[in-house]
Amino acid sequence: MLLSDKKNMCGIVGGWVPGGLDPRCIEASLDTIRHRGPDESGSFVGENVFLGNRRLSIIDLESGKQPVFNEDGSIVVVFNGEIYNYLELTESLLAGGHIFRTRTDTEVLVHLYEQQGTEMCRKLRGMFAFALWDSLNRQLFVARDRFGKKPLYYSITKDRLLFASELKALRVLAHQVGSTWSVRDQGIFDYLSLGCIPQPSTIFDNVYALEPGSWMTFDGRESLRRKYWTLSYSPKTREPYHYLLDRCRNLMSEAVKLRLRSDVPLGVFLSGGMDSSIVAYEAARALGASLRTFTVRMPGSSLDESSVARRTSEYLGVQNTLLDLDVDPLRDVQDVVRVYDQPFADPSAIPSLRISKLASEHVKVVLNGDGGDELFAGYRRYLALRYGAAFSLMPGSLLRTFGRLTQMFPGNRRSLAGFAARTIRGWACTGGSRYLVWTLDMLAGEQKDSVWLKSKNRWTEELLNQVNCENCASLDDVMSMDVRVLLASDLLVKMDMAAMASSLEARSPLLDHELAEFAATLPDAYKIRFGRTKAILRNAYAGLLPEEVIRGSKRGFEPPLSGWLKHELRPLLVDTIGTPSAIVRSYVDDTFIDSLLADPDRSGINGTVLLYALLVLELWLSHWSSAGFPHRPHDRIIRGDEQRGNRRSGI
Repeated sequence: MLLSDKKNMCGIVGGWVPGGLDPRCIEASLDTIRHRGPDESGSFVGENVFLGNRRLSIIDLESGKQPVFNEDGSIVVVFNGEIYNYLELTESLLAGGHIFRTRTDTEVLVHLYEQQGTEMCRKLRGMFAFALWDSLNRQLFVARDRFGKKPLYYSITKDRLLFASELKALRVLAHQVGSTWSVRDQGIFDYLSLGCIPQPSTIFDNVYALEPGSWMTFDGRESLRRKYWTLSYSPKTREPYHYLLDRCRNLMSEAVKLRLRSDVPLGVFLSGGMDSSIVAYEAARALGASLRTFTVRMPGSSLDESSVARRTSEYLGVQNTLLDLDVDPLRDVQDVVRVYDQPFADPSAIPSLRISKLASEHVKVVLNGDGGDELFAGYRRYLALRYGAAFSLMPGSLLRTFGRLTQMFPGNRRSLAGFAARTIRGWACTGGSRYLVWTLDMLAGEQKDSVWLKSKNRWTEELLNQVNCENCASLDDVMSMDVRVLLASDLLVKMDMAAMASSLEARSPLLDHELAEFAATLPDAYKIRFGRTKAILRNAYAGLLPEEVIRGSKRGFEPPLSGWLKHELRPLLVDTIGTPSAIVRSYVDDTFIDSLLADPDRSGINGTVLLYALLVLELWLSHWSSAGFPHRPHDRIIRGDEQRGNRRSGI
């Protein structure tokens, strides 16, 4: 049967449950992700299979309701995201004899599956997570886009599969079938190094994220998972540099034009940086003066790039709206815990939530510059790989000594001295250890073992080695790690959850997979040239954008976290992780937490972010425990003095 109503977002739920599931449970699950699809909801319920969708209407507002069926009703799909090349695919499918009832990109999926089966994903150009029921072959088919812009979480047993766009929706389904969730100690262990939960795992036991660029089938007995795409960094192109500048612009232009397809108001997030300025330039070429750009204004803060962005919008001749950012860390950190479903310690999630809410008052869709740093080499650590290979020939003991000496110079982590210290310390390490130092620089494996109170876990460094390689000695190694770890589990999660919390769709032209494949095959000398990061982008748009944008340094959108922890968030810190009853103290040694509270800057690591990570973790554990997720409070808790005594006794 087909259930449909006009509730006031885009998210999906579904699964295979022997004997079926009460439709009221499906609606309850969909209600938890109402923010993803405020326009309408729809459900399909079969004998054992069910699919549900909340829709944020972007294309074909009148006839684009989901679920969507093929001609004879044997295939049905629910879909989250956008297929940007749907017009071209529709034309090809019509020529092949398929009959369309709507103008939506969703209907492309059922007809493309009819024609190509699971190979269909290779034809899609977009961001997506979808679930398709093939009643003739009695098979559920779920898939996720190449970079993982759209989320899809699942739990699976021998005869049951449940999935949803967010964990809160999946939990409702799990509860209905009698499944209980518990927190993974390994998840928290990894979080203390990465500030997020690395996919495909989640913070919960036996709950997973479908990997980016993957699909899965399930027939009630067996499941099959396959990767259909991985970004390849070889072979390198031999084309002349000047030729590739034109190629870069052409690919960028096409990526932006595809993402301008919409039946609702659309705009561009414009900062003072190069990536968003390039997106705005290409969008302005397509839309002219009607293009709307949105810039965050935060007077008196290092976050404020509004003056540069305003001059860029005037240069491009487009409309610019200033969004006055009102950040209340005490309020907003609670929103992060509520929205993100898992511990998430990226502090820029706070302004991201506020910006998305402000932008949603003007448009339903925004384009952004996400992905430029990871694909075109925009981070300073890439300079270390490009020009610091000689360090790898030096003895590790000497590098560690140099690293300690550089830490004695004044300056924070963002300063030249701080960057030099981490660069040298990183060269003294290998593989995943080097990556951790060069990124967040929180707790490494040996340090975590010394303060961890639970049973021993696998070091996060080992996970990173499995993700990519055991060297992290080349630019490609580290860029690949950034795409597969930082981008997938942090940056894309941050933007998707922040935007969808306000029913706003965020599109990232720089993450177009054809543009990414082009970038991955560029030689190092084309990405970093004469000491400048993102060289090919800078040169491709030189003369087309203001010189201050082209020659400007990277401006990370980093909140004043240190100041927040000393002032606005200090009372919350004291009242949560500062108390003996704090849940995090059942995981991490009292003495270590107290030392961080006293002075995070003296920890020898990135104590500021680690302290914030512990605060978020404590708030999350409290929030989700009250929502029915046990943190195993009855586990034996070894406090600081007892722990140290056990170590002396060899326990």
